[in-house]
Amino acid sequence: MSARDRAGASTASGRYASRTRDSGEEMAPTEVERALTAGRPAPMSAADVNLLRRADAAGQRLFRELVAKRIAWATVSEVSRLIAVDVVAVSLPAPGCEHPRPCVLAHCLDRLEMKAVLGNRAARLPGLYLPAGSGVGGKVLATGMPFSVADYLEAPFDRELVDLVAREEGIAALLAVPISFGGVVRGVLHAGLRRPGRFGAGPTEALSRVATYAGAALAAAGDRARVEELARMRERRRMVRALHDDFNQRLFGVGISARRARESAVTGHPDLMTRLQRLEQEVARTVASLRATLTSLDAPPGHMDVLAITLSEDVAAFQHRTGLQSHLLVLGDPSPVDAARTELLVRVVREGLRNVERHAGASEVVVTLRADGSLAEVAVQDDGVGPGGARLGLGLTTLRDELSRLDGGLRLVSGDDPGATLRAWLALP
Repeated sequence: MSARDRAGASTASGRYASRTRDSGEEMAPTEVERALTAGRPAPMSAADVNLLRRADAAGQRLFRELVAKRIAWATVSEVSRLIAVDVVAVSLPAPGCEHPRPCVLAHCLDRLEMKAVLGNRAARLPGLYLPAGSGVGGKVLATGMPFSVADYLEAPFDRELVDLVAREEGIAALLAVPISFGGVVRGVLHAGLRRPGRFGAGPTEALSRVATYAGAALAAAGDRARVEELARMRERRRMVRALHDDFNQRLFGVGISARRARESAVTGHPDLMTRLQRLEQEVARTVASLRATLTSLDAPPGHMDVLAITLSEDVAAFQHRTGLQSHLLVLGDPSPVDAARTELLVRVVREGLRNVERHAGASEVVVTLRADGSLAEVAVQDDGVGPGGARLGLGLTTLRDELSRLDGGLRLVSGDDPGATLRAWLALP
């Protein structure tokens, strides 16, 4: 076979990866995809090895984000700085059911929604829905395996999708890798070039590594809500046990005394007053026991508990008032925080939540609390429009000055991705 024939065969074999469900044709996988699926590492140059180191560092930075949409935007931002691609996007599973939103049933998450896109030319790509098996991303969702095409214009996909991707956006080569963790596909990372071709071994492995970190970050964000619900359930059960153990028997005794008093009243028995006095005593003891139990349940907590409980109540009230998904995340094993510092950190969070409500246009908010012995820190993170270049308002400026007097500080930061993060910290005595 001549060199030209070998080149032609290589181009033909690498045009599509894996098997397409739409046409039923067997497509020859590329060398990189064989390495990813069969576990045989493709050859790596020194430049590729350096690229993988940078990919690991980029992936670790994703754990700074706590909201799914912000993780998606942070991922595309990291990839755009890591690899020379024309378009990069992250799509997340979305429900195709008629259940009330947000539906999180696994069997309902049967399609992808483009949540974060960089490099697009038109407005139709962000927010695009891809059913499982449709397009490159849909095939990754259906199979959990990487999938690529060398020239999207010739791909055997729906013509409307080909027109959007290849003609309107000008994308030719497209690679998609699963964002997965724990055996669950939690999204898809897409990288595209506006010229036909294939991604090399190094860039493909780098994308896979970033996607793995993104999957772990998304898993942590999803687990946070479940951990919060379990904590609430444990607290409710503790209160139920505390009330049941004592009052079930006491109320039973009150009922017996009331019935006997009623019988005496009906029959005219001379011990009616004695039984009424006994009933009164039973009620008084029950009320005293109830008061003691409630007092023990409402016992003054430590300073750190006060801070966590107050923030939990504020976050719950914010969610009830605005309808936005809101979470409190307490990190590590917190150290005590004195009353003055507690009050200041609570004011910071309340001001941050007010700003989110007024200006952010967000769909989700996460409040974090950390106190590690020498430093206490709170953060309010949202996925809204971000502050742009706006200066700090009077409320935040005042808080920043108060924090600085306690060896602390305050920052409002936002990057290329939507939303903002308000961080405040102060030294502990």
